[in-house]
Parts: sequence; structure tokens; C-alpha cells
Amino acid sequence: MRKNSIAVITTLTIILLGVFNSTVKAPVGWKAYYYRLKICFINKGSGSYTPTLEDRLFLIFPNTSIQKTYIYEVEPSVKRVFTDEDGNLLAELDFPETIKPGGNITVRIIVMVNLTFRSLPEISVNSSGSFSDIPATLAHYTVSSGAWRYRDEGLKHIAELAAEIKGNDTNLLRVVCKMVEFIGERVSYPEGEELRPPQYPNQTLPSTGETGRGDCDDQSALLIAMLRSVGIPAYLQTGGVVSPFYSVSGETWGGHLTVVSKGIGWHGWVEAYIPPWGWLPVDITYGYYSRRRDPLSSIKYSASARELMLESERYSSIDFVAEYLKTRERIVGSSIFIRMEEEVSETPFPDKGSQQVEQPEENMVPSTLFLPILAASIVTLTIFILLKRAPPRFKGRIV
Repeated sequence: MRKNSIAVITTLTIILLGVFNSTVKAPVGWKAYYYRLKICFINKGSGSYTPTLEDRLFLIFPNTSIQKTYIYEVEPSVKRVFTDEDGNLLAELDFPETIKPGGNITVRIIVMVNLTFRSLPEISVNSSGSFSDIPATLAHYTVSSGAWRYRDEGLKHIAELAAEIKGNDTNLLRVVCKMVEFIGERVSYPEGEELRPPQYPNQTLPSTGETGRGDCDDQSALLIAMLRSVGIPAYLQTGGVVSPFYSVSGETWGGHLTVVSKGIGWHGWVEAYIPPWGWLPVDITYGYYSRRRDPLSSIKYSASARELMLESERYSSIDFVAEYLKTRERIVGSSIFIRMEEEVSETPFPDKGSQQVEQPEENMVPSTLFLPILAASIVTLTIFILLKRAPPRFKGRIV
């Protein structure tokens, strides 16, 4: 196993992580940003704490057609690279085996990201495709899995509502619009509760006749369950709107977790497959609200299309709600206390002279080079999930 791991690491070093000695400049029409993450694990107990794999993992921001990522500094060093079951790229850091009583481990990461705006096609209900136009290869985006198990007893009412809303309509975009309108009317945003945990769809909308409450990823998970149950491919995409107006800080998990975030507002939205256009963002809490009641605005005015967005992880089959709750329970029941600080700036952060490392181009490296893993990074379950609380249009909200 060790020899196997070394071979994979060597291959990744040579092929995947091409080291550049020159400064990378943002192409014309793109903008360069610097993301800095500092995480401190402090053991306040009387016994040693053994870091788990989840503690040692961090997300490598993906390379896409609108985003190019370069790692400037990582401390401790990267030990191995994984992909999870949804294709997110994760790096395992070389932590010590234990944290002694009163001791700590500090993680420092600096990333440069070149970003440009996402361009959406012109869309209209009259031009939309039908259910028969959905490729059979996307069937796995319609299954009852992850946080949207619509076949489970507790979520059956959501699938029944979706079937009722769809009726005999075969126009995909119109069906999506109907569901956006339904959620917009029935689910309100929980103001002032930014550090609340994520919810399952049946917690956001407990029963057929009730109204519900849920933030961006909660409402997105509800919409995904509804879309999938009628056969429309959908998954949850997360990312952060880059802006100096954002500043969020707070303490949660019984004091075991402190988060400080500057310059980025984390968000979650639906990516739905709608022929003939393909994958489109559907963003209820940003694009569709009280003063903008055209359901098409959830696409046309989505944060993904209107803002410079640092895309992070996507969820298709992972139950991110269960992973979050499991991690919270584990940390609260331990002697470990975590402080996470993140900041995004247009100005480079001082580093220690480490070499610059470019991440793989979109779809460049076959997935067989990576080690598949069934684990979630504690960073993605805290910063990227916990801080996706306020719709990005509410700039400057401070917790």
C-alpha cells in the first residue's frame, strides 16, 4: 500500500502539479485574487488527540472554464491527493500522529485564483427542450441519494408535490420555473441565523400543507429533491462571491469552532440540466426574491452568472448534511478546539518563498490517477457549508 501511494504521489508530482518558476498573470478579461486560509487545532484536554483523515484534508479549488487555481503555499506539506465520490479534489496534509495536551497544529494555505464571469445563453420557455431530450448518461443525477433521498418515507411528500406541480407538462424549463415559484412562495429565508446547520429537504418543508424556512443550500437541496424526483438532472454547487464587503465571524459547536471570514461570501445553488442549453444555475435565494418574481430570474440573475464566483465543491451523491452533523458531534465530544480564518484579497499575501504549483486543467488528467476516498474535509464542512448562510445580495452582513 505504501509503495502504491508513493507511485501515485510521484505521478501526481510530475504530471498533475506542474511547478512554475515565473509569475502567473491573469489573462485579459480575468481578475486575479488571493485566498488565504489558516486553521489552528488546539488540544485543551488532558490526553493526546489523534487527528482524523477529515481533519487532514483540504479542498483544492477546481480548474474550470472560468477559474484557474495556483497553490502558492501549503503548510504542512501535501501527503496525498484524493478525489471523493462526487469528483471533488482533496489533498491530505502531513500532520503529526497526535496533538499533545496543550499543543496545537496550524495549517496555512495561500492560493491564487484567476476568475472571469460566467456567460449564460439566451433562454426562454418557448425554446426549452422536453424530458425526452435529457441524455441517458445523466441518469445518475436523478437518483434518490445523498441529501435528497426522495424515495425515503420522510421525503415522499416532496416527491408527491413535485409530481403534482409537474402534472403532464413536458417543457423542462417551465417545470423548473413552477418549482422555483412554489419554493419561493412556501419557504422563507431565516434572517439572522447564519451559523445554523444545513437541513434535509423535509426539514425545510416539513409537510405538504406547511410553510418552511431555509437558507441558500437548504432551499437548493429542496429544489434538487423535487427536480430529481420527476427526472430532471440536478446537483448542488457551492462557491464564494468575491467582494471586500463581506465580513463574517462567529463561534459555534459549543465554543469548539471559531470562524473568521473576510472578502468572500459563501453560497450554494442548484445546477440543473435543461436542454438545449445544458447545465444552468438555478439560484432561488439570490436571483428570485420579493422584488423579482419572474422565476426565470433565478437563472438569469443567479449569483453564478452575475458575480465573480470562486467555485468550491459540488454535491451529487454525498450526504453533506449527515457528514456535517457527524463531524460536529465528533469535535464537540472531543478536547479539540478549532479556529479557522480565511481572507480573499486582490493583493498578494506574504508567503515563505514556496514554489508556485499549478492545478490540473479541466478534465486534463484521468481520474485513475487519483485515490478514491469516502471522507469529507472538515474545512468544506465548516467554512464552505456553515458560512453559506446569507444570500450574497445582502452585502456586509456581520455575525
